[in-house]
Amino acid sequence: MLDSMEADRAFLAEQDAKILNLEAQIAALQSSISELRAAKQPVQQRLDSYQYPVLTLPNEIIGEIFLRFLPPYPEPPPLTGILSPTSLTQICREWRNIALSTPALWRAIHVDQAAVTTYEWLRAEYTVSLLLLWLQRSSPYPLSICVVDFDPSTPLLSILLHHQARWEHLEATCNNARVLGNPALDVPMPLLRTCSFHFTTELSVAPKRSIFQDAPLLRTVSLDECGTLSVALPWSQLTALKLRCLFSEECMSIFQHASCLVHCTIDLWDGSEALQRDDHHARGDVVLPRLETLIILSSSDTDPEFLSRLIMPALLHFELPEVFLTWPEDDPIPYLKDLLAKYGCELQELEISYASAPESLYRSAFPSIASIVLP
Repeated sequence: MLDSMEADRAFLAEQDAKILNLEAQIAALQSSISELRAAKQPVQQRLDSYQYPVLTLPNEIIGEIFLRFLPPYPEPPPLTGILSPTSLTQICREWRNIALSTPALWRAIHVDQAAVTTYEWLRAEYTVSLLLLWLQRSSPYPLSICVVDFDPSTPLLSILLHHQARWEHLEATCNNARVLGNPALDVPMPLLRTCSFHFTTELSVAPKRSIFQDAPLLRTVSLDECGTLSVALPWSQLTALKLRCLFSEECMSIFQHASCLVHCTIDLWDGSEALQRDDHHARGDVVLPRLETLIILSSSDTDPEFLSRLIMPALLHFELPEVFLTWPEDDPIPYLKDLLAKYGCELQELEISYASAPESLYRSAFPSIASIVLP
């Protein structure tokens, strides 16, 4: 009995000693934790007071950096994805606030109606909501609009047309030229400066209709053949014009009204009788008094008198295929001399494509032209 009690006392004393030892260790650890917490406090204070350099920039500078993230205006970024300005709103609250308060980030809008209809109503509703957001965020800035499958009768284009007073640049791909006859386009566009129409179906010609007649700032236009046959633009106020796939007589008809042109690029079709229009125009000379740049892209044999019917006294830059100079003789040099003499211009740059004559021949014949290129 006594032995058992002694054993219990020894056991209890041993446990008491262990508890005292553990308490001493706990006290030591608590002291270490207190010291670590005390050491942590100034470090945390320094960390809390630190600002990333980019966050010290004024909001105006950050907004300018955001603008450099996008394609140069008027080229539009995508509505969604990593290259969309929407991605800038998902980094932090401060960046989101800056992006949403920078209207220039949202002023160039690209809408692909073909993709919307592919995914039917769900995608359409999402795109409409995005479009409304961009239009709201971009206000009151002018807009650059790029539309694939342009049709003013669709809901998306109806939304855009509510903001037509802000349109500055318009680039549209259309199924056919008839969409340009939509009365919805007969509205003032006081800020419109450039427009470009491309048609995906050939020779889809609609009755000619005047458009953008109330667009006093319109200066630059790009059209293909369906457009030139289907629309009448305020040609007299244009300074830059690009015409694709049209006949020389159609081009001349436009030139007669485009006396303010400074830069012009044309892609002429050949003179196939099967495709010639019934229009008959007077074949007199056409004066383009301000034209400085003329670029002819066609390599086909077109109206041989086309160039001789032009008078361009201000011409500085001239690009054309050599086939345009081989009438009435095969030697292009005499005809080009006659043309430049008639134009009365001081040509500075000449580029002849598909040339058969050597570059040295051109240089010796035209020593006053600073740059002669035969690519």
